[in-house]
Parts: sequence; structure tokens; C-alpha cells
Amino acid sequence: MAHTDKSTTDPPPIQNEAIAAVPLMWFIFSILFGLGLLSFVASYWFNNVADRVHMEHAAEASYPTVERLQMSGMQQLNRYEMISEGVFRIPIEQAILHVAEEFPEDAPISEEMVP
Repeated sequence: MAHTDKSTTDPPPIQNEAIAAVPLMWFIFSILFGLGLLSFVASYWFNNVADRVHMEHAAEASYPTVERLQMSGMQQLNRYEMISEGVFRIPIEQAILHVAEEFPEDAPISEEMVP
């Protein structure tokens, strides 16, 4: 004879305590997107500030080689000098006026130079 004990009861069924995945995924995605956007904006801002500071320092910097070359060029353009026998260097402004005075009136002028 099989013994069946009705006094013991089966444990209650386990209830599913699952959290809805879609809202959780949207929350995680929005946090990650916000962090990415914040990182991008911060990077852009820092690069912009760094470029501006670099440009300010470059504008304030002194370039002695460039300044020396400019002064040397201006001296060559604005001085008198004998280059060789019968060849002289005169200031550029005087040379332009001299060439303009000696330019023949009937000389052909290219179409590029006609105003």
C-alpha cells in the first residue's frame, strides 16, 4: 500500500522577479550617450582653448631671424651701392621712378598690364 501524505504541501511556485529590460537598456544607453557627448564637448573646448593660447603666444613671440632678414632686405632696397664698374644699386623708389620716366610712350604693352 502506497503511503500518500497529504499533510505536507508543495512549496509555492517561484515568482519571476525580472526587471523590464527595455527601460534599463534605454537608461544605460542614455548614460553612455551623455558621457560620450560630454567627452566630445570637453575635448572640443580644450582643443579650442589650447589653439587660442598657442596663437596668442605665437603672436607675442619675437622672431629675431625674420626681423633681421626683413631689416636686411629693407636696407638692400633703400641704399646706394656700387656693385661693379658702371653698375650701381639705387633705392627702389628712385629706380621705379627712373624706369617710369624712361619708358617709351609707343612701347607695346601686354593685355595683362592694361588697366
